[in-house]
Amino acid sequence: MIFVIILASALVGWSLGRNNIATLFGPSVVSGVMNYRIATVVAGIFVLAGSIVHGSAGLSTVNSITKVSLDISLSASIGTAILIILMTHFSIPTSITQGIVGSLVGLGMINGYVNWNIVLKVAIFWAMAPFGAIVISFISHKLLSIQFNKIRSLRKRQTILQIMTLLFGIYASYSLGANNVANVVGPFVGKGMLNTTQALLIGGSVMAFGSLMSSKKVIYSVGKNITSMEPFDASIAVFAESTTLFVYSLLGIPTSSVQSSIGSTIGVGFVKGLKTMNFKGISRMITGWIITPFLTALISIVIYIFLKAIV
Repeated sequence: MIFVIILASALVGWSLGRNNIATLFGPSVVSGVMNYRIATVVAGIFVLAGSIVHGSAGLSTVNSITKVSLDISLSASIGTAILIILMTHFSIPTSITQGIVGSLVGLGMINGYVNWNIVLKVAIFWAMAPFGAIVISFISHKLLSIQFNKIRSLRKRQTILQIMTLLFGIYASYSLGANNVANVVGPFVGKGMLNTTQALLIGGSVMAFGSLMSSKKVIYSVGKNITSMEPFDASIAVFAESTTLFVYSLLGIPTSSVQSSIGSTIGVGFVKGLKTMNFKGISRMITGWIITPFLTALISIVIYIFLKAIV
């Protein structure tokens, strides 16, 4: 059974790495401050660290959406991974959080139990996430730019930007691991499947592997399709997104790194001017968020019915 769980978790973790890690480093890579390959290695190391050290709080949230069993958990994970892989193929950043929650709700409905209090709580925090990221990004940019603009030496500016990008990238990866490990292994905790330690180690490892295979195509899609960013702006966007994810991980609410990324980038856009915003690109991503839970629910239900028929 443990082998089957690892395979299902690996599929989701790999999907998360190829999709969501890209949203963290899109602005920095596109602006030329961080190398694509360095970004993926940094992400892999600190995603694993964040998962193990701060990832436990969200496990119970995902695990309590419905009454989990091996067939329900497998159906939810495989259904979510299939949709995320398809969305990544078409360069549409989407949310594994919304995918896994949508699939568990769908499966819970056909089995007669959904914890709607948890679902409502998660949905409310989802709605708040991009707005929180906008505020953090806007305020951080205003405050830090005052000091940064006092620096006249171009060489010193470049050095500071590289340091900021590396440190915020580490912070971003750690926060992503802490917040999203619950999406990868949460459905498999309890009911004789995984204990918390096993879940964090497996989830963190497969996410780190996915990070190393992060999609360059999606990185450039995120970086170019939302706003025109200077390197300093990109660093602030990553910081704001990371802070949003980390706060949510402490609260035990898995949320979307894509939503936080879009929110933080919009916050920078407000500082720099609305003319830099690509609203067509943003609306395309919002559409992806909206349809993800419904599509993963449908796919997961089909997989669940198939599993019940052959087992």
